[in-house]
Amino acid sequence: MIDNLHIAIDGPAASGKTASAKKLSKELKIPYIDTGIMYRGLSYYLLTEIKDFKNKKIIENFDFDNNLSILVDEDQKLFINDRDITQYLYTEEVTKLVSFFASIEAVRVYLVKEQKIMAKNKNLIMVGRDIGTVVLPNAKYKFFLDCNVQTRANRRIDQEKKHCGDIVDIDKKLDQIKKRDLIDKSRELSPLKSAKDAIIIYNDHIDLAQTVILMKNIVME
Repeated sequence: MIDNLHIAIDGPAASGKTASAKKLSKELKIPYIDTGIMYRGLSYYLLTEIKDFKNKKIIENFDFDNNLSILVDEDQKLFINDRDITQYLYTEEVTKLVSFFASIEAVRVYLVKEQKIMAKNKNLIMVGRDIGTVVLPNAKYKFFLDCNVQTRANRRIDQEKKHCGDIVDIDKKLDQIKKRDLIDKSRELSPLKSAKDAIIIYNDHIDLAQTVILMKNIVME
């Protein structure tokens, strides 16, 4: 394996990015980071620590560098200011607000900077929505995973049951994901889109193992 091998995996909500990265990480024996939990973690922090958190001007003027430290460990547990907040990442309130916070320039600037630092001088698989376009534009391999919204809604429901036991109506989850897609794709800063040189994999009709085999074969070639 070459030094400083970066693999970018992007895609919309619940498209199988993280599960694929986790399995590919084991296959290639290099670590992975899900940047989505960083946005969720920061969303949880802001909505619990800042009184008027819906005021974008307050968030834009917040001194992230001097008031906040963020860490993702090898088990994908997320710590903010040394506190493990992993259990709160998939609550309904965080899910509702994560796109709002992710659209704020100060939030994205801070997290992109942290993500670049995390990837420096190491082999790494990084998962997100703007990895191949913004965070790691020079990544050796770029993948963009996608599938239909119904499949993604079912996957997200299963994910939330696993993390926090919440049971969400499928129609409600479909509506949430459609709104999330619209916000992610239409925001001015780092919109969700595939990099020009990314390999697009539609995984509606292939399972996780088949998806990872495709990705691994391309990397190993």
